[in-house]
Amino acid sequence: MNVRAALTTAGSLVVIGGLVALAAPAVVSVIAAAQSVGGNAALLLDAPQAAAATDPSTMPGLPDGYVDLGEGVAIPEGGPGDCVSTTWINITKEDGGPWNVRLLGADLVDMGPREFAIGEVGYSADGRIAAYTVAAGDSPWAIGDRFCFANGNAIPLMNGHRGYEAIQPGEVLVLDPVAVPGFEYHYPYEE
Repeated sequence: MNVRAALTTAGSLVVIGGLVALAAPAVVSVIAAAQSVGGNAALLLDAPQAAAATDPSTMPGLPDGYVDLGEGVAIPEGGPGDCVSTTWINITKEDGGPWNVRLLGADLVDMGPREFAIGEVGYSADGRIAAYTVAAGDSPWAIGDRFCFANGNAIPLMNGHRGYEAIQPGEVLVLDPVAVPGFEYHYPYEE
């Protein structure tokens, strides 16, 4: 091997080693979050458990402190902050069918304005929480906490945002698709 090839190989190894070192903390935090059984971590059940998910009393292996949301999903009891129950945004697609968005778990509850979630709440004709108008400085995580969503970061996706698109002041976000007449979900990555 000549000197030029040796230097190129050594340089490549240094770059690859640096990239691995930079990615390691992120990978470790993702693994730790997936292994977490507290907070807002969801427990995705295997096929036999998912089949029994309609009757939590027969669901084998559901850890203490978890609540069955149905469709093979269980989450920790309680919710973010002071929430006593939790709602989960479920976005699915049947084979060849349209995308479907629905809420699993408890009905939405407004825990009140807080830092990064001070916008106005919109209600349906029957008084259910339906939408939220974004205020300057609001964040999806804080909005999710305000309304006891286990996965509040999915609120922008539910409203057609791609992962890199920020919510904007004045934007009206649907919180409960059933409470908003005519709501149609469009998966933002399928265009």
